[in-house]
Amino acid sequence: MNYLAGKVNSPIPIPSYYPSDIVSGTGAYVINKDGQRYIDLWMGYGALLFGHADIEIVDAVKNEIEKGWFFSYQTSLEKELSGIINSIIPSAETVRFATTGSDAAAYAIRLSRAQTNRKKVLSIIGGYHGVHENMIPSKGILDNDFLNLVPFNNIEAIEEKLVNNDYACLVMEPILANSGCTPPESDYLKKIRDICTKTGTILVFDEVVTGFRVDLGGAQKLFNVIPDISVFSKAIASGFPLSVICGKKEILENFIPSGQVFFAGTFNASPISLVVAKVVINKLKNSNFYQTNIELGDNLMRYISDQILELGLLASVQGVASMLTIAFGCKTFNSGVVLENINISAYNSFISKMAKRNILLPPLHTETIFLSPVHSAVLDDIKKAIRESLQEIKNEYY
Repeated sequence: MNYLAGKVNSPIPIPSYYPSDIVSGTGAYVINKDGQRYIDLWMGYGALLFGHADIEIVDAVKNEIEKGWFFSYQTSLEKELSGIINSIIPSAETVRFATTGSDAAAYAIRLSRAQTNRKKVLSIIGGYHGVHENMIPSKGILDNDFLNLVPFNNIEAIEEKLVNNDYACLVMEPILANSGCTPPESDYLKKIRDICTKTGTILVFDEVVTGFRVDLGGAQKLFNVIPDISVFSKAIASGFPLSVICGKKEILENFIPSGQVFFAGTFNASPISLVVAKVVINKLKNSNFYQTNIELGDNLMRYISDQILELGLLASVQGVASMLTIAFGCKTFNSGVVLENINISAYNSFISKMAKRNILLPPLHTETIFLSPVHSAVLDDIKKAIRESLQEIKNEYY
């Protein structure tokens, strides 16, 4: 029996033709209770850089858990990992560890309001920054008169909002990843940095998705734009519950006990999560992960683009490195798919056809496909399924 509210534990509805009884994962595959294997192109919302059940991470967890997995006291791991984070993330003058991306984003906004003595928050249409009261519309949440949204890649809209110097912060994904994978246009982020500096607005990069996936130092290093505060989660501990809030010392020192901004969380800085983060960073430092994943992503995007052109479909594919999105109904999406005339029905039909071929894509059209080097061995299978599925889409919709 399924006693979960709404039959799921997420706001994303899982299609009836997707497996609902996954019991394990290995490499590029998830496996259901009957032993059926599916190639996974969602990869834990992007958290699984090395695929499922990476042996080095499994071994690290086994070794650490024998030492104890929860303490009320500060551990040496906290201090050690904070130093590692400081050395690889450009904005990380100082660091705090929390548990989820939502926690981290909420703390970043709280810090920004304390630092600026302003209440208003600016963000991006189609972005996602957690489930807390400040950022999400929902029944049961008090009306938020302090949040405003502007389109991605529209510098004029940001300048118009910030010119009056009354916003505490601009919270944004440097690569829009929750409305299709939408890269920033040339100099967009640098112009934002200049506007925020000029208006005294705290620039917050939400790198919960992009952090460690596009570069070891995050998208901020990739694009050479340093925010005042940045938040990380997901891939930093390969899906274990860990998030990071880092930024300028003068801002983060406002946290209690050195300041007056409240910060707490029973499971913050879990030793298991911290040791996994150390393994993740070490693996990324000592491998050709990024080169492999960039080549893999470029290869698949070129193939999909060629198929779209050859079949004459009104569709597009775009992304950055190992992140990509397929959208039907438009030739491009510069401000995210939520602002385009997207054919959601065609996307749902496409992923159902892929699922019949035992390949699982994100079940929501705004989500992003995530690749890992473990997909290299099954790339031909993925391409074959995509071509066959797109051919059927052409016959069905075009």
